[in-house]
Amino acid sequence: MPVALSLQAVRVRYGDRVAVDGVTLAAHRGEVVGLLGPNGSGKSTTLAAAAGVIDPVEGTVAVEGVERAADPAGYARRFGLVPQRPALYDELTAADNLRFFGRLYGFGGRELARRVARGLARVGLTDRAAHRVGTFSGGMRQRVNLAAALLHDPPVVLLDEPAAALDPECRDALLADLARLRDDGHAVLLSTHHPDEAGHACDRVVVLDRGRVAATGRPGEVFACRPGGRAVLYGHLRSRPPKFLVRSLRQRLGPAVELGITGNRLRLAADDREALGRGLAAVLAEGVEVESFRTPAGTLERVLRQTRVDVPFGIGT
Repeated sequence: MPVALSLQAVRVRYGDRVAVDGVTLAAHRGEVVGLLGPNGSGKSTTLAAAAGVIDPVEGTVAVEGVERAADPAGYARRFGLVPQRPALYDELTAADNLRFFGRLYGFGGRELARRVARGLARVGLTDRAAHRVGTFSGGMRQRVNLAAALLHDPPVVLLDEPAAALDPECRDALLADLARLRDDGHAVLLSTHHPDEAGHACDRVVVLDRGRVAATGRPGEVFACRPGGRAVLYGHLRSRPPKFLVRSLRQRLGPAVELGITGNRLRLAADDREALGRGLAAVLAEGVEVESFRTPAGTLERVLRQTRVDVPFGIGT
């Protein structure tokens, strides 16, 4: 798929402080790219530069080959922005909010009505069209915000930590929306500080650390690289299995998969993910009840420690 969004050696300053230092990335149509990093790493500033809200002191930003300086209006029509806090009017209904934003894009009459109806259907809120946004939950407000960002069918969608204040159910619904955007051919740039969110939602991840690209690659490449190259999975068990069952499992798995159980904690390690998957399947087939799983990339700090040492550095496009 063609490149829809391109940032080349972008540098942004706030006074004497460099907030973004030479960031290069690209997002293709039909792809979700995640900006992963802690607060202050430059995620929101990078998105602001991509949206044309901030002018970089160095580097270029282009959407479908169009730079903001060359064609500001044409550039603005090529992306939709979903800020962290929904930019909506609480006293207006969901439909009225979309009508307002639609008029800003120059739509009116039947075309505006069609786009508003399609936008509400797209985010599953047709039955709430006449309800005031001020009565909506955080997840519903964020979905109206997403519908507003998509009214003009932009090739690029920018989302600044959209799931930050959402409960797990609303977050899952939002991640499903992102998958549909990818399937519809949009290029999506998503900022987040949750590795699990990036791993589930993104095709590629760009790890930012103090304004610089620390690592980039598929989530599995970024999160799985660790000393020794072993794939590791941790689990929390409902109850500790009998010792004879653990011994039997270890014999069945052999040297390819390392199984460790301490109290209610499970650890599986293997040289590759296929072997790890076979090990997990064998554990579950024996009736061992696992309440939850996590990877060693369960915290952002761990991801950053890994990327600074283990992940091959480079710029992915």
